[in-house]
Amino acid sequence: MSQPPPPPGNPYGQQQPPQYPYQQPYQQPQYGYPPQPQQPYYAPQPPQRGGGNGKLIGIVAGAVAAVLVVVGGVWIATSGDSGSGPDAKPSASSSSSGGGRSGDGAIAAASLWTATANRPPKAEYGSSLPDAWFTGNAIVKTMPDSVTSYDIDSGAKNWSVPLSGESCPGSRESSQDRIVVQYGSKCSRVMAIDIAKGTKLWDHALPVENGRTSFDYAMIAVSGDTAAVAWIGGGSAAYRISTGKLLWKPKEGADCSDVAYKGGSKLIAVIQCGTYSNPTYYVQGIDESGTKQWTWQVPSHNEVNSVISTDPVVVGLAAGSQSLLSDVVYLENGKMKSRISLGNAGADAKYRIDCHVVGEGRCQDYALDKDTIYFSTKSHSGSGSNAYGRTNEIAAFDLRTGKAKWLAKPDQEREVTVVGLDDSGGKVIGYQQPTYNKGGRLIAVDTTTHQVTPYMELPESGKGLEDAFYSGDYLWIHKEHFFITAATVRSLGSAGADGSTQKSVAAFG
Repeated sequence: MSQPPPPPGNPYGQQQPPQYPYQQPYQQPQYGYPPQPQQPYYAPQPPQRGGGNGKLIGIVAGAVAAVLVVVGGVWIATSGDSGSGPDAKPSASSSSSGGGRSGDGAIAAASLWTATANRPPKAEYGSSLPDAWFTGNAIVKTMPDSVTSYDIDSGAKNWSVPLSGESCPGSRESSQDRIVVQYGSKCSRVMAIDIAKGTKLWDHALPVENGRTSFDYAMIAVSGDTAAVAWIGGGSAAYRISTGKLLWKPKEGADCSDVAYKGGSKLIAVIQCGTYSNPTYYVQGIDESGTKQWTWQVPSHNEVNSVISTDPVVVGLAAGSQSLLSDVVYLENGKMKSRISLGNAGADAKYRIDCHVVGEGRCQDYALDKDTIYFSTKSHSGSGSNAYGRTNEIAAFDLRTGKAKWLAKPDQEREVTVVGLDDSGGKVIGYQQPTYNKGGRLIAVDTTTHQVTPYMELPESGKGLEDAFYSGDYLWIHKEHFFITAATVRSLGSAGADGSTQKSVAAFG
């Protein structure tokens, strides 16, 4: 793909980078790469979040976490199947018929079903499996040994495409009901799958670069008919999704490297030029053939932490010497229109957004529409009767101006975490954890009136089920269903010769 020329003062002078340059490793850890890229990386288990009840809840970044916030569960009755292995059946709850509308208009949710993942006999400490996609009436989930589709109402398995080898990344998006996943020993192969039909389209070995045969910690993006893969060490390749044709691959001796991609309705590349001690970063819009459409040079002393969205183009930056997410930038045709400060970086930020390491899922705890980004705020002490508890708000910022628009306060009883927008796009959905005597719930903030209303009430009987899950996993809204999907399947010790099992999907509605 076409790359930007080195900036003035670049040690490479006025040399024009080759069309597909790949050389310099992308060393910064905050776009998902570990500080020592040649060593195995095991991220620490994130801390528990929650109020005084000690529930294991919240959506925070974490590479070795299991399932977050399984809300609304009731007692789970297991089917005759053991729930493990490639033919495992989902568990249906005792009230799987679904909820209705309560008196305040909220969905009175029931626990519909759960699906269980089986640990492969030979596995890492934690197998990262964060990816999930939706098509029609189905949710599609990566498992340690497969990509599997489930009916959102019943949990019945629609199809399963087997995978072998290690737990590897998948594309964060789908394109025309097609995804691309890595699999095999050292994640050295890529496979395209039609998730509407449950069929494998093709699979290929990733191109070897400088003798490198490990492709861990990769990022896969799909957009239109292109799938682009970038892996740690500065390598990348792209394929035509419909045919499997190789579009570009690593090129030795180049001055710049594609170090990350983000897909969706557009395709964005992050590029590093120069030396490790004096790098320059670019964000570039490219078409399906890899030809650049526009280029934005990242300001000096800033690194790209994440590409949050491609439509609109929203980029997370790490400013200064620390490599933690500190600012959000909105780009239009390659020009910066606004820069929103999160108030601080990392866990101390005033406005929260959690972006995971490479290969371990999307950014979360935010929502975005064409002109506004929504964050949950930092937790703080409540007021009134809840003065000793924790609470927070949902803040809206104008992308074009970077200025705050409004602040919604759900209540003073418990914290809220942003899940996303509802199906209509007119309401921001947030999750609130259970208290000692109440089940969890979802609330809705109208993006026009800023009014907070109940969206989904989760049964108190499901609180015990929440204790089985941990922070760092993913929350989804689809067709008035609420899903929690596991980011990681961990080795939990004594669970039989074929590894341990744990829930990978939980559905409520």
